[in-house]
Amino acid sequence: MKKKVATGIYLTDTGKYMVYFDHGMINGKRHRPSKTFDTKSEAEKALTEFNYNKQRNLLVDSNKMTLVEFIEYWMENYVKHKCEDTTKYGYSNIINKHIVPYFKEIELQELQPIHIQHYYKFLMDEKGLSPNTVIKHHACLRKCLDFGLKQQFVHRNVADAVELPKRKKFEGKSYTAMQMKELLDKVRNTNLEVAVCLAGYLGLRREEVIGLKWENADLENRIISIAEVRTSAGKKVIVKRPKTEESKRRLYIPDELLDILIRHKKKQNEYVDLGYVYTKQNGELYRVNTVTEQFKKFLENIDLPPIRFHDLRHSVASILYDQNVDIKAISELLGHSDLATTTKIYTHRFDKTHMKTVTAMSAALHA
Repeated sequence: MKKKVATGIYLTDTGKYMVYFDHGMINGKRHRPSKTFDTKSEAEKALTEFNYNKQRNLLVDSNKMTLVEFIEYWMENYVKHKCEDTTKYGYSNIINKHIVPYFKEIELQELQPIHIQHYYKFLMDEKGLSPNTVIKHHACLRKCLDFGLKQQFVHRNVADAVELPKRKKFEGKSYTAMQMKELLDKVRNTNLEVAVCLAGYLGLRREEVIGLKWENADLENRIISIAEVRTSAGKKVIVKRPKTEESKRRLYIPDELLDILIRHKKKQNEYVDLGYVYTKQNGELYRVNTVTEQFKKFLENIDLPPIRFHDLRHSVASILYDQNVDIKAISELLGHSDLATTTKIYTHRFDKTHMKTVTAMSAALHA
């Protein structure tokens, strides 16, 4: 038996309060789901909130869609059409390997900040993932739930109420000018020479090195144009334009690099030309990750500290700064979106400015 105690609220035989949420007619049928509460005040609060949202056309879909089902809906209706392949691949990895097994059957409407908070703790404590990786998971979930908010599947984005772990700032290594000179000497006439020299003289990113085509390397006028990059999403190779306008830049080819490119092109002309600068000796293309793997192995056999291929780019910035090159000029060479990006990445390398300033002050006071 149910006893009506207020509009839309009934007292059940078990002493709980049942609320009917009247959505009206949907697909020819009256949609009136119910929910029980322990106290009358909780029931009244829920019904008041429902009526408030109904009057303002803010009602969400009240079906039993799970979080996983909604994520699939998001992937199909948003990510598939709006995101780049690399982003799709990143989301898919996070979702299939972690989110789906963890959340399983939890309903979208029941998802609370505490569920996500416990998920992040699980990722770090049980899975051993880093705070930076957890932040990537957060970005995925937050983006998904933000879509749900706009599509009126949820009343709010519960991911916004979650506390994130503190991001760990990664500091790459770099070579000194002497170490860089030694590297360039030792890499001469190897398969890595072109790639290392493009990164070591011009500070190119890996995707810029392996995406450089001869049509964008004007040896006569000594200009390299960064117009395309080559990257991957899993096994799929992707050729695309650089992400920002600043990354699309024209760079002068110095004498040493010019000689290397001319010599390399002459060898390459003996084989099938696929149009790319960095290739195998027979002209075939390397896998996207090959240059990283080759560089790591190469350093294991010479007397230089181990660094990543990307650290050659950091080395260029540090060496140029030591040569008193203006930070703005360094930023433009590297193709950063703005000067703040450069200073943020290389703050720990550019701290000599502080030392010079304090030293100048000291000299002035003791002159």
